Amino acid sequence: MGRERQGVLISFEGIEKVGKTTQIGRLAAWLRAKKFTVRVMREPGGTMLGESLRSILLHQGEIKSPQAELLLFAAARAELVREVLMPSLSRGEIVILDRFSDSSVAYQGFGRGIDVKWIQSVNLHVTEGLSPNMTFLLQGPSFDQGDDNIEKAGREFFDRVKTGYNKIAAEDPSRWHIIPSARPIDEVAKDIQKLVSSYLMLGQDGIEG
Repeated sequence: MGRERQGVLISFEGIEKVGKTTQIGRLAAWLRAKKFTVRVMREPGGTMLGESLRSILLHQGEIKSPQAELLLFAAARAELVREVLMPSLSRGEIVILDRFSDSSVAYQGFGRGIDVKWIQSVNLHVTEGLSPNMTFLLQGPSFDQGDDNIEKAGREFFDRVKTGYNKIAAEDPSRWHIIPSARPIDEVAKDIQKLVSSYLMLGQDGIEG
């Protein structure tokens, strides 16, 4: 049974292979054990349009235009906000997102070289002003190359993305929490749970204060 409270949006950011999926799963399970209603989503994805665009963006051939890549991510985001995020938050749910609008600034802005102010303007429109209450930036080892279209970009690209994330986080320290993730999984999870507990004003026994 969910709690009667205002919805909370928590996002996880970081480059590939830093443990976002694992920590999102841990946090969701911990919150559900405390009787919160939790919804876990990913970007791009979460809607019929989002999942279709995810397949195009990550697997179906290389997209040559960085601007086209950005706008496809934005289209998926707009649909997710309207179809899933706003209704869930209005019901008082906690939504945990694997990436949100900050990822476009880091990846397409700092990584691909698109004007950051333009990206921020696009984000503002497609999110309808929605911003996470908390964002966890997981920082792990450098990432070289993987299998999907984004992962194939190479080390220099991901170094630029990491620099971008650090700059974004420094500009809004009240929202961003930098979490070193190259540690035991339980240790990382406890650090995240402590910060979420403080934000939700939970007591040591997990009850709202």
